[in-house]
Amino acid sequence: MKVLVTGGSGFLGQRLLLGLIASGFSVRATHRRAGPRVTAAVEWWALPDLDDTSALDAAVAGSDAIIHLAALAHQPAHAERAPEFLRVNRDGTRRLARAAAQAGVPRFILVSSIAAICTNSDKPVDDCTVCAPTDAYGYSKLEAERALTEELVGTATDWCILRPPLVYGPGNPGNMRRLLHLIGSGVPLPFGAIRNRRSFIFLDNLVDAMLTVLRYPHATRSTYVVSDGSDLSTPELVDALATALGRKARLLPVPIAMLRAAGRAGDVVNTLLHRRGGLDSTAVDRLVGSLLVDGVRFNEAFGWRPPVPTERALELTGRAFSNGGRK
Repeated sequence: MKVLVTGGSGFLGQRLLLGLIASGFSVRATHRRAGPRVTAAVEWWALPDLDDTSALDAAVAGSDAIIHLAALAHQPAHAERAPEFLRVNRDGTRRLARAAAQAGVPRFILVSSIAAICTNSDKPVDDCTVCAPTDAYGYSKLEAERALTEELVGTATDWCILRPPLVYGPGNPGNMRRLLHLIGSGVPLPFGAIRNRRSFIFLDNLVDAMLTVLRYPHATRSTYVVSDGSDLSTPELVDALATALGRKARLLPVPIAMLRAAGRAGDVVNTLLHRRGGLDSTAVDRLVGSLLVDGVRFNEAFGWRPPVPTERALELTGRAFSNGGRK
């Protein structure tokens, strides 16, 4: 089976390529720009933009399955950037799905995000939870899902959409990497009073879930939230990562109200300086808010159990960071 992976040079893509090759698949991968090449066994295709339909058709040709990872992510997702997120995440997915249908590709797996449903929730989120994305990224991922199903309805191409929470592991980008830097610096962190619960998924567990869908012998045509049971509060996560880094967590019990006030102050500073990211209300909301993901339906449908336990996953993540990103 030949599998096309879009975004093969990214954080998740590189790990997926190794998993596919180890499982005996023939692999073709797209990349936007020159980047790391995990193995010579991969057939690399330059695809700077999903707008290029002729290049897209050529990349899709001869594929038995597509795993679509390429997306605009790990960037500030304020409302003014909505058109940019939609162009890449929604419109790019639509073009790829159309190419897959025209080529008769048997299976299409879209890795979406739990942000297509929400980013915070006091109740566990499952496949029946009503979607209410709160930023441009989450909205664009929900629209990408809709575009996929619209293009593939009535075609021979089977599809499956996975909505993972935050993915962590060796080579973390984004917020998890920033948190590791803070923990590694030894500075006291003001998270001691937080009493939330959030779900995560380890990189290798998500790769295993995708391989499980790829091997599944029956039609899927469904959307699933997926998690590996890494349900931790922010202080528990900091403590576990500190242990993996060989450090002692230094947590200060700063009241939640003060953290939220600091986030609002960050919003003002960012506006005045025309700056994005850093400490703002969005970052604080995700640090103090809860988001438990109930992936039981996926587990039962595919007979899936995460192969890497949480304690081991966090240990591998911390060790890789200490070694400069290497496993």
